[in-house]
Amino acid sequence: MPLNIFSHKEDPSDVNPEARAGAISQLIVVGLVVIAILILAIRWKSTQHVQSIVIEGVKVLRHEEILAIASLTMADTTQSASSKRLAVIRDRIIKHPYVKDVIVESNGIKGLKITIFEKQPYIAFPSSMGSIDYVDSTGTVLPYEKFSHSSDVPIIHGIYDGSRINRNMLSSIKAIIEAAKMKDMGLQELLSEIDINKQTNEYTFITTDGETQIKFGSPENIERKLEKLRLYMLHSATKQGHPTYVDIRWKNQIVIGKQPLLASKDS
Repeated sequence: MPLNIFSHKEDPSDVNPEARAGAISQLIVVGLVVIAILILAIRWKSTQHVQSIVIEGVKVLRHEEILAIASLTMADTTQSASSKRLAVIRDRIIKHPYVKDVIVESNGIKGLKITIFEKQPYIAFPSSMGSIDYVDSTGTVLPYEKFSHSSDVPIIHGIYDGSRINRNMLSSIKAIIEAAKMKDMGLQELLSEIDINKQTNEYTFITTDGETQIKFGSPENIERKLEKLRLYMLHSATKQGHPTYVDIRWKNQIVIGKQPLLASKDS
């Protein structure tokens, strides 16, 4: 049998124990160096001062006001940008009565970004001082001087008693407005001004031109009443002139002008 003089079978016993121990020691040293570099990098980052604070979405609130609420200045270090710290900043800002939501996040290595979602007027009402103020969908009163840039909302008479908003009436108004949006956007034009009779809890819409009153009645059977109103709008498009009132309180009919009310009530 021919012999291969170049072949060699490695014997595990040939490995030098000292060389093996040396290799392991080198790996441990390299690992410790990497860990030390990471620790130093984290400490270095935490001691860097914030170089930029970006605030977006504000129209009513001032940047200085947001920073004051957040207790945040350019002198703060990026340790302020830790997840726990960002959550604290958010909790402080969102307590502001004009803030609906807020996002606080890191913006690069040395920056912070604060995105504000301000509350928006949902309806307006004549205030006790004779001016117009606004209310958002949660019932927060929003002063005219700050929110006049968003004035295209229905004006509601009778929802404010001089000290607070009647939340039951606000809930009813929201139900009517949202139902009108779903049924026909044209119906919203008839909701530019709403008068609420506090004694009878009946609602009257006053059209934009002020020539026609729409007697809606109590905030019940909303869908049925709005459908009658939609049909009236389709029919009246071919007619000339404006009636004094359109009464949709009555079951299965619409009363126009000054006709006698001879039907049973729908609500």
